[in-house]
Amino acid sequence: MAKPYALCAVVAAVGAMLLGCTASAGAPEPSPTPFSSPSVDTASPTPASPSAVADAPPLSREALERVDEQRIFFAHRSVGEDIVKMGLPQVFSRYGVAPLRVVDGLPDGAGSLGDHWLDQTDDPATKLADFEAWIRDEGVPAHADIAVMKLGYVDVTAETDVPALFDAYRSMMQDLESAYPELVFLHVTVSVTDWVPENNAAIERYNQLMRAEYGTGERLFDLAATISTCSDGEANLDVTEGGETYRRICPEYSRDGGHLNERGADVAATEFLRRLAAISD
Repeated sequence: MAKPYALCAVVAAVGAMLLGCTASAGAPEPSPTPFSSPSVDTASPTPASPSAVADAPPLSREALERVDEQRIFFAHRSVGEDIVKMGLPQVFSRYGVAPLRVVDGLPDGAGSLGDHWLDQTDDPATKLADFEAWIRDEGVPAHADIAVMKLGYVDVTAETDVPALFDAYRSMMQDLESAYPELVFLHVTVSVTDWVPENNAAIERYNQLMRAEYGTGERLFDLAATISTCSDGEANLDVTEGGETYRRICPEYSRDGGHLNERGADVAATEFLRRLAAISD
């Protein structure tokens, strides 16, 4: 959908009217929940990596060198794989820093990223259980400094009980943070797509809960905000037929409407590394 329509939807969402938003646009009254203004990282050599959470310092060679001293465990599925396999090498190469060693499972020392493909069923509780088992039973706290888990767009749909899923995630994380205070947990919002509007609206509801819970510090990687803010700095927003405002992935960042292309993986990896660098500082 063209951006003028999205602009009208955003204006309607905050209760103002623009002269150019006419009845012919057919935009229903959007959700009153406002979006945070993205922050632009003008120092980054790639398009801005905005975030709807507390800002992190711009990425730099020194910041990447700090990340390169860490042991990181990253549990994810396909979009996470795009970030790890396509995005991270691009960013490290651009700054002339040796990339993190990507190994299966547990990280194997400083400067490594333990890459874990989460178990998946129709129930996202499967991913939560898999991640918790790796923390408690597979030795992540003894091998990693930072642990990251990313739910995917298949885990949050229009049929999902969003508050219940978020409560399950938060409860698990609270227990893990209490049990392993030496391990830093980085939280990630669910990535958005260019597909079913009602699914994206549910994802936005979940992500708003994530932002409210974890967005006041530096421990939230707002992937959804990053890949829905295009290279011109405009958020790619839309409205469901029921009037709920949601984020969509920018077409320039995706190869199929859901997964990342090289450009999108670069933008996402840049923001991911900014968050990791802030934690590592």
